[in-house]
Amino acid sequence: MNLREKLLKTTDDVKKAMKVPFQVRKDKKSLESWIINKEEEVATLEMKINDAKGADVFAPDRILDYKDDLALVERRLKEGKKLLKEMFETSVKE
Repeated sequence: MNLREKLLKTTDDVKKAMKVPFQVRKDKKSLESWIINKEEEVATLEMKINDAKGADVFAPDRILDYKDDLALVERRLKEGKKLLKEMFETSVKE
């Protein structure tokens, strides 16, 4: 490999390395946005459950379906929050 090839390769590596912090920030914001969407989904499902309980026509299957959906979204939200901590929070050693 000649000097020019080495310099170009080094330059490409440096350029890629410079972009890493920005990509990490974008990824973190993306996950935070996903978490907000899941929190909103939880609130919506809770409202649907309450509305279904007070509906003129009582539909147990609908209520139970909403509860199943809510349990899944809550589990995914919990895992998403754990992922946020795992991937993006830095630990400071003293």
